[in-house]
Amino acid sequence: MRTSEVTKLIEKENVKEIALQFTDISGILHSIWIPSQLFSKVAEEGVHTDGSSVGMVDISKSDLKLVPDVNTFTVLPPNSFPKRVARVVCDIYEPESNRHFELDPRFVLKKVMSDAKKSIGVSVKYCACSEIEFFLFKKSESGIQLLDEGEYLATPPADLGADLRLEVTEELMNMGILVEKHHHEVPHGKYEFNLAYSDALTMADAIYLIKFLLKQTAAKKGLIASFMPKPFQGQYGCGLHTHVSLIDEKKGKNLFYDPSGSYGLNKTGLNFIAGILNHAKALAAITNPSVNSYKRLVPGWEAPVYISWARYNRSVLVRVPPGKEMRTRLEYRPTDGSCNFYLAFACILSAGLDGIKRKIEPEEPVEENIYEMDAKERVKRGIGLLPENLGDALKELSKDKVVQDALGQALYEKFLEIKTKEWRDYNTTVHEWERKKYIDV
Repeated sequence: MRTSEVTKLIEKENVKEIALQFTDISGILHSIWIPSQLFSKVAEEGVHTDGSSVGMVDISKSDLKLVPDVNTFTVLPPNSFPKRVARVVCDIYEPESNRHFELDPRFVLKKVMSDAKKSIGVSVKYCACSEIEFFLFKKSESGIQLLDEGEYLATPPADLGADLRLEVTEELMNMGILVEKHHHEVPHGKYEFNLAYSDALTMADAIYLIKFLLKQTAAKKGLIASFMPKPFQGQYGCGLHTHVSLIDEKKGKNLFYDPSGSYGLNKTGLNFIAGILNHAKALAAITNPSVNSYKRLVPGWEAPVYISWARYNRSVLVRVPPGKEMRTRLEYRPTDGSCNFYLAFACILSAGLDGIKRKIEPEEPVEENIYEMDAKERVKRGIGLLPENLGDALKELSKDKVVQDALGQALYEKFLEIKTKEWRDYNTTVHEWERKKYIDV
């Protein structure tokens, strides 16, 4: 899409304001609003902002420049705001140049995808898709409560989230994003969208748009849409399982597929799996970057903690879901909604490419329920464990050069600084559990 086409669309849809959006390193979405008549100027020159106030840079060199990617321009649904609003994703640049800002998560993903083309072929496309799981809460005098008591694939009226989902899926379809299916999940008040596959950059852009729309639509109904990995102790959590594949667009070929291979995979697919498993402990810091992430990653709740792979087994880290030829893909199961999806997609790709580059062979697949295995059997089968907390994950990241290189040195150091502080803050906070446990000691 060209800027001239966007200006015509602005006029046609009577757009009054445009939200220029980007994410910080932690994956929080930020917006700067401009009147629509300034869009052409901003698209050409960019707009400056204070990067220090969103934790991107030090206050001594705080200015950054946002430049809209006109291909992401989207007119939001008419009822989203009092007047017609559009949204566009921005790339971040140094303030006085056309040089990409190296701490921009979107730039990191674009760079890793570009590097992949250089190493395995210019016509190769990195595809990704995350299952969008979320909770809906209603507010009450006693706090927040799950919206309903429906269970897996519940039907209205037990499924009280259906109306909101139908509204959002229609809005997304009008914006060119197809939700292929949606339903009530296993826990009370939890739901899932499955999206049509696309290249990883487009998918990451779409995920932030969907989160934005879900939160906005829920708020208008007096609800809270949450992607928190583990809202309540002793109940199921919320993951965003990520599906990935490599497609050679010129040849019309899936680079993971082999009908005569094990699990329908060829050597490339198996090497990609091995790369992910090899870097799994460091990857956890990126795909599960919150203290709360590790309250979900515990045995017994279908959340993956064991570094292994299989086809149907949901206790493993990587699955090979049903699908032949162009639909052949790998499902990386740990990802949760607290991550930055640009960084998560980039690091998953880098880990897989390292497996291809080094021709690493994965251990034998594990189709048994690993939760029922004892530690001795897991060691015998070569099944490792993900880090048990954010602190351990950050230590693993500090030892993994491949994942660090995917992030780039500057972003890696900033990410480590931010997340180390988060871990220290958590560890020095006295929680209610501690008062109950130790007040009479």
